[in-house]
Amino acid sequence: MAKSTLSGSLAILDFITSHKCGTEPGPLYAVRGNHDQTIVQWRAWRDWFEPLQLSIPSTPAFADSDSESDAEVNPDAHPGRPVKTGRQFLKLIEREWRRDVHRDPKGSADPEEWADVARKRAMGTWREEWWRRVPRPGKGHQNKDWPIFDDHYWLAREMTPEQKACLYSLPLVLHVPTEHFFVVHAGILPYDPKHPLTDKRQPLAHPPKLRQSLTDSEEGQYAAAASSSHSQSVLVSAPAADATQRNDTRELLRTMQGRALLADIPGNRDPWVLLNMRGIRKKKAKVTRDNNKGTPWSKVWNEQMGLCKGFDSASPSGVSPLHTRDMRAHPSLSGLREDEDDTDVLPCEPVTVVYGHAATRSLDIKRWSMGIDTGCIYGRRLTSLVLQRPNGSMAMHLVDRKDDEDEDEDFEPSAPRERNTPSLREEPDLPHKRWKPKAQKVQFGDVDSGVDAQLVSVRCPDMGDLL
Repeated sequence: MAKSTLSGSLAILDFITSHKCGTEPGPLYAVRGNHDQTIVQWRAWRDWFEPLQLSIPSTPAFADSDSESDAEVNPDAHPGRPVKTGRQFLKLIEREWRRDVHRDPKGSADPEEWADVARKRAMGTWREEWWRRVPRPGKGHQNKDWPIFDDHYWLAREMTPEQKACLYSLPLVLHVPTEHFFVVHAGILPYDPKHPLTDKRQPLAHPPKLRQSLTDSEEGQYAAAASSSHSQSVLVSAPAADATQRNDTRELLRTMQGRALLADIPGNRDPWVLLNMRGIRKKKAKVTRDNNKGTPWSKVWNEQMGLCKGFDSASPSGVSPLHTRDMRAHPSLSGLREDEDDTDVLPCEPVTVVYGHAATRSLDIKRWSMGIDTGCIYGRRLTSLVLQRPNGSMAMHLVDRKDDEDEDEDFEPSAPRERNTPSLREEPDLPHKRWKPKAQKVQFGDVDSGVDAQLVSVRCPDMGDLL
């Protein structure tokens, strides 16, 4: 969301709403991303602000307006006629913003600067009280949370109540316990960086306590389970003989371990971490979204998953056995804390994470993590991970081509697409292109999982041509 034209983003949201949240939802799951979160914030704020009414004393020259049309009288006047509701105030400043952009596209290009000037001009007038209730950009890692008049703002304004409800319903994490993996926008922490790896508060430092049953509500308010829905039918369609060979107790423990990762690590209960994290700053025991700071979280994740040797590896005391061997095999885990003991075995089972958010790192495939953001928005490629059982029906025939052939050979002309009805940003007519997909097999999950995994990618158009 908010990474294309306004009409394009609304089309994506409409597709998700129809196929996931409609009266007859289909086999589709989605997780919330950091841009989706910004849209959610703006829409929630608008729902509060629009019906708001303020009792502001007015002079005879500027009597309170009784309708939204009154706010349009003499649009160049400042402060103009007072408005009664937040909806009228937003309509007023949105019109003024567009007017100034039309008059001076370069001078009014930065909406934050425009808003700062508008706030200063409003001081001492009836507008000041309204502006005080309009969010400002945050500080620190929240400095991108409230970008006024950008695509997030307009999407929040334009989406329908049905689209809003669907976007609100998206979880931050999708847990697929049958195949032992998570889907998340940015990343998941494998441990709490504020404590040693073998601390009893770390969910991977001890086997989970066995329980006979689990409910979806235990997944937590930020996660959703996807083990029993028909969307997983391809993955669970293995022959019955395969299913009977599974150790039910072990599978239950693995499910509980996955849920403990989400519930017992404070950072994994923080939406900002799940939506923005790119690295871990070990000395400060904090996460960062800066690509140039800290250690990539996926590297730390894989090194910790490499320590998982099964639930039977726990010592009789229930604590992971400690060793004096150096941590050269796991450099990202060493030095996490000065008091950290070295360990090369943890009583856990590895879990895979599928994520995006890191386009600058492009395709980032490791043993227990798969970063598939390959920069489509920047005109590079759109990549998906396709998981199937060997006996599952192929949705399409894919040719395994590891070498990067000339992109021109992938081009196939297609019929011109229909123009979407423009809203705030008009989407130009461009020669549309269809690119042949490229596929490459990768290892996914347990060696004996019986899941075939392929990375399928297509070339994307230059998004600059769409703006």
